Amino acid sequence: MKRFAIFVVLCVLAAAAAVGVQAWRWRERKLKEDVQNREQSAAENAAAGRLGLKTPPLPPHPLDRRIALDDALRLEPDRRFLLAARELAGADVAARFSDGRWILSSGGREFGHVAELPDFAELMSALAPLGREWVATAKVTGKAPRIRALRGHKEAFAAIREAQTRWSRGDHGAAVLHDAASAAAALMLQLPRAFDADDRLDAHALALSAADAAAGADVRGQQAVLALALGYAGAARTLAPANDEPALHAFVTLDRRKLADAARRKEAGPGERHLLLRWLMQDANEQGLLRFIGAARDNEHISVPTVGQILLHGDLQVVAAASDALPALALAELEGVRATAPTDVELVRTLMTARNSALQTLANNEDLRARLATDLGQADTAQEGPLWRGADTSAWYAAATAAGLLGSGRSGYVLRNDATGLADELGTWPVPVAAHLSRWLKARIAADRGSLDEAYEALASSRLPGARASADLLDAMARQSDSPDPRIIEAVRVALRHFDSRPVSRLIWAEMVRAHTRDLDRSGQLIASVVDKAPGGYPVDEVALARQRASIDRLEQLALDERLPFPARLEAAGALADRGPKAPAERVLRHLCRERPADVETHERLIRFLHDAGRPADALAAALDLLRTLGDDDSFRVASARCAAARQLDAMGRHEDALAMVERALPTEVVCAYRIATAQLAHLGRKEDAENLLLAHLARHPQAETAATVAEVRWRSRDDAGAADVLAHPPATLTRRDFREIGERFAAVFRGRPAPDVKRATEALLQAGIQPQSILELGPPLAKAGAAAQAFELYALLSQKMPPEKSAGALFSAWGALRAGKGASAAESWLRKQLGPDPSALADNELATSAYGERLDDALWELFHNRPPEPAFADRLALLRAASIVRRGERGARRDALLKELADPLARWKASLARSIGLSGAYASWEVRLARYVLGEGREDDFADEASDGSRPCEAPYYFGVRAAAETRVRDAAAWYRVALECRNPEQPEFIWAHRAAATLEQDRSLPAKLVQAAR
Repeated sequence: MKRFAIFVVLCVLAAAAAVGVQAWRWRERKLKEDVQNREQSAAENAAAGRLGLKTPPLPPHPLDRRIALDDALRLEPDRRFLLAARELAGADVAARFSDGRWILSSGGREFGHVAELPDFAELMSALAPLGREWVATAKVTGKAPRIRALRGHKEAFAAIREAQTRWSRGDHGAAVLHDAASAAAALMLQLPRAFDADDRLDAHALALSAADAAAGADVRGQQAVLALALGYAGAARTLAPANDEPALHAFVTLDRRKLADAARRKEAGPGERHLLLRWLMQDANEQGLLRFIGAARDNEHISVPTVGQILLHGDLQVVAAASDALPALALAELEGVRATAPTDVELVRTLMTARNSALQTLANNEDLRARLATDLGQADTAQEGPLWRGADTSAWYAAATAAGLLGSGRSGYVLRNDATGLADELGTWPVPVAAHLSRWLKARIAADRGSLDEAYEALASSRLPGARASADLLDAMARQSDSPDPRIIEAVRVALRHFDSRPVSRLIWAEMVRAHTRDLDRSGQLIASVVDKAPGGYPVDEVALARQRASIDRLEQLALDERLPFPARLEAAGALADRGPKAPAERVLRHLCRERPADVETHERLIRFLHDAGRPADALAAALDLLRTLGDDDSFRVASARCAAARQLDAMGRHEDALAMVERALPTEVVCAYRIATAQLAHLGRKEDAENLLLAHLARHPQAETAATVAEVRWRSRDDAGAADVLAHPPATLTRRDFREIGERFAAVFRGRPAPDVKRATEALLQAGIQPQSILELGPPLAKAGAAAQAFELYALLSQKMPPEKSAGALFSAWGALRAGKGASAAESWLRKQLGPDPSALADNELATSAYGERLDDALWELFHNRPPEPAFADRLALLRAASIVRRGERGARRDALLKELADPLARWKASLARSIGLSGAYASWEVRLARYVLGEGREDDFADEASDGSRPCEAPYYFGVRAAAETRVRDAAAWYRVALECRNPEQPEFIWAHRAAATLEQDRSLPAKLVQAAR
């Protein structure tokens, strides 16, 4: 018994010793990991400082960060309704989000609840109690008769002025309120809306409509007009009365034949004809627009609402003319001057004549802006009351003028060589939004010149002219950045202040989060929240959603649906050509070409499709058919058609014919003509002629694209030094994104040339002072074109020139190219020779990371046959192998071997013991535990608490996303990849991988995202 007791004691002591040894090892690991985490945190903070990130990071805990990100990207309710509520309540209004809905309150009193993304009807219902209080306070009496909802703007102005006059005299009847509310709605529909220049004006119309409904009027037609004006197409379709408003009903139900009939009836008014014009502009129907203008009555074709619609024209010359005419026409209407213009001449001339006619009362040197300032200040000074004020008339014409100024900014930025003076000029106009327009254009110019700070400051602190202008700045910043860029990720969050839940803003925001943060699921949900309620009401966005969902059948349906605007149908056809079967795509494109036989863009899409399908002869036939249809003149349209035909002749090796085809287009100075002509001259050995034309092209178009063209042609002429010189001293700053485009041209030139030629061209680029990291962008297009030997020469040379911390990527790319050309054995032998006999664990880690990042997964096994001796790298390699196996769905020997390697039957006991002694998670390395999770062990909750330090907030969300995608939890995967993009260190590989992986996810709305709150 005594011996047994001694044995038990010895066993306990041995166990205690074993536990003590294990705990000591765990403590050592924990201390090392703590040091590593502090270093990684310092690296992220340093990276954020170098990038100039200005906002504090989101919470580091992955689950907290995911919730915080949802809060940070949530759109507030449509501000126009909040302003309307404030007008009705006479007090400030607040919106607070709680339990999945917005709670609206005024003066501490709740008056409504609306969904996260509320529709028009829900928001109007929220205004109802305030409307009833307003009606009671105003002592509105009687019952309103039914009146027409559609009116021209002049009729609407007369009606609302009369209503306010009667109200001021004490007539507070329901009929007066109804007439004012209906007129206000009509004015909002007629207002040129290049952007939402004055939310307060929209809010006033909403407040009147809510009060009108509270007074008992039939407001269906009125609210249908208002919903349409404010972008709520689904609500407009539901509300529009078919019998009382046939033109309105036809427009919102996409019945263009009934719309045309209703607008052409003798009793039709300007309101009905305005809807027909809206359809023609949406449909990009040039011939229909000219017929509309030819049939115009009483110079209606140059009214403020009509010219406001023409701002949406696709031709920038027309947009510039309309933009120039609109402020003059606003001035003429304010002063009662009758402007005139012919109806049977080209559109630009019509608009120029209208402008001159509108300014007929100005003296020779009188400033239009000063006269307009005076007129806006004196507009309707007799009107002052709750229904309409002189300030409202002034705001309407100021908004119309601002729409013209924005058109001038957009068109002038493209058409002028330097738009800096235009930005200053825009700021001098006497309209409230002029300063915002000037600020936006200056920030846009700065961003395009590579200076992102001014654009960021504009997004963060300035008022901008609408959501589209904010998106425009984000796009300009992104073009100057290398994706993914934490600065752009941050800028998206900063830009949220310029957006809200109104449909147009919602759709633009959806595109921003898709394009710049790869947030496909959030983008898809935002688009669906709008388009699913109004099929056909937002056709371009419906195409985007179908493309995102990879719905090929839906794309074909949209392309063939004649009720939809033609540009949207062409967009659907293009998406079908890119993603769908070839036969249906060709059938759809040919169908659209028959509908628009003279539309260059449509035929170019068919020509490009045939070319990409390897049918240059058919593509050439299509191009020649287009030329015959257009005729032989020197217009821009014909020049574009000649470029399309010349491209096919070039692809067929008929360089003399291609040059002859495109030379006729050179006088128009279209860019495509210069590029094709210079390339043909180089093919034909006419080096001097090519160089002279290149220099003329560069002088006229000092842009990055021109530098790329010059380099391409000089490469074709074997002038490597000249090509390098133009890229080293370009007319505009070249970004890595530009070098990717240059890479496509480089591959087109060198893929058929001997590999040493690539080496000589690369050496010339290096000698010219171009950074190796930029030259590296020329490699992927070569590899993609099957030019493995040429790609190897480029990568091998650059691997010797790259900084040590960057060389592994170039080495691995060279390994991949050599492997594709000569096989795995030769590639491995070459790589080992480059690394030397005893490569460091750091070099191996960089190679493994590059292999995983480039999706050359076999290299994770081929290059590391045995378990690496360095424990940290061995654990990192195990994690990368686990993620590789899971993302490819591999079920085989490699998976089994890795599971066996990672298996630990005592893992649960060790984890419990580690927690009990205050060393939670230290029983195994972070990488090993994460690898086990990726392979299916445990849940996110088990690891999230330990993922708040160092680089773990960057790493964990990515691997959570990998497993979620493998388990077909697509929305969870999308959400986790988006969380990973909140990493503020661009050198973190998981940050880059998350950006790539997010783009590959297909949307599946049937898979609900797991509630994160439940996990907390």
